[in-house]
Amino acid sequence: MQSFKLTSWNIENADKLLDAVVSEDETAKRKALMRLDAIREEIAEIDADVLQICEGPNGEARAHAFFDKVAPDYTLVVRGTEDANAYGMKGAEGPFGRQWIWFLIKQGTPISGRLLHIDAWQQMTEANSGGAHKEGKWAISYPRLVEDELHFDVENQHSYWRHPQVLLLEVDGHFCEVIGLHLKSKHTGTAIEGDVNDAAFFEDRPKLVAELIKDRTKISTECADVRHYIEQRFEADASAPIIVTGDLNDGPGKERIEQRFMYHDLLGALQGDVFFARRFLNHALFDVEEDERWSVHFQDKLDPGRNPHILLDHILFTQSFTGNPRVVPFAFKAKRGGGKVEHEVHHRVTGQRPKYAMTSDHRPISMVFERR
Repeated sequence: MQSFKLTSWNIENADKLLDAVVSEDETAKRKALMRLDAIREEIAEIDADVLQICEGPNGEARAHAFFDKVAPDYTLVVRGTEDANAYGMKGAEGPFGRQWIWFLIKQGTPISGRLLHIDAWQQMTEANSGGAHKEGKWAISYPRLVEDELHFDVENQHSYWRHPQVLLLEVDGHFCEVIGLHLKSKHTGTAIEGDVNDAAFFEDRPKLVAELIKDRTKISTECADVRHYIEQRFEADASAPIIVTGDLNDGPGKERIEQRFMYHDLLGALQGDVFFARRFLNHALFDVEEDERWSVHFQDKLDPGRNPHILLDHILFTQSFTGNPRVVPFAFKAKRGGGKVEHEVHHRVTGQRPKYAMTSDHRPISMVFERR
């Protein structure tokens, strides 16, 4: 095998789409079938060897039913159980419990994969955190509104709604791993009303401030947990070949809330410390044209002047996929110019269809790794 292509795609509420396909409402069913066909065509056009999906169906049976329709040339990697705990998914009946992370492998390729046990992830994050992260939970502190006054709560815990899934991947006999993520959303359910440019906007809305900081704190600690896993892998393998991919619900740079309250951006924290260069993660879109480096169109209500083209979906990889002479190289390296957002394919597939058949509100992102 001379190269392999990895693609990450948030297909937007696939579980709900699966419900609509069998709806008794014939109009809803017809529209759902058209969208299903569009997703099938987009996956075929992308032609990835390894496909990581966010917002996939809830549970193995529904995932098989869905991907048999939209990805018939792929094998779904499963654990062999309908137990949501085996996947680390919570709130199966809630909105986030219906957004699972899945991996698919193109049939007929010398590629195979299995899933890391959730226990193994939690043992490694516990070890690297010195016990601060234990059994998938960790302490977290954030503000809380009590009788119109902000208080700081220090005795809280957080854990994933959508636990990372790790694909133990063998490509033509060479082992690496792919960490599939869909981190917590930073958007609060509190209504945003009034003039966001008002100098006293945040001062007059303590509940909103508390919710914003809480949600950003939670996603930041999820990012820290991922980094604990990566750091522990490096303790055993100084040149660990690891790819991190998925919908991080954040991108490069500080948004208005980070500038005001948090002072950091998530992606920088996940990539690692550049002073420990062997453990630093490179970004697949590093050499992509800047104007093309976005995966969703989203108008931020709190920052209306911000460019609505936002990069939320990412592929990052360790130094073993680069030309760094200080690490043991993986058999495949990141191809120069091999990363891209699949804008062309997405436009070609959706441009001929009505709005209700739009495949997703996210564009797929891809990276090609070529044999050294």
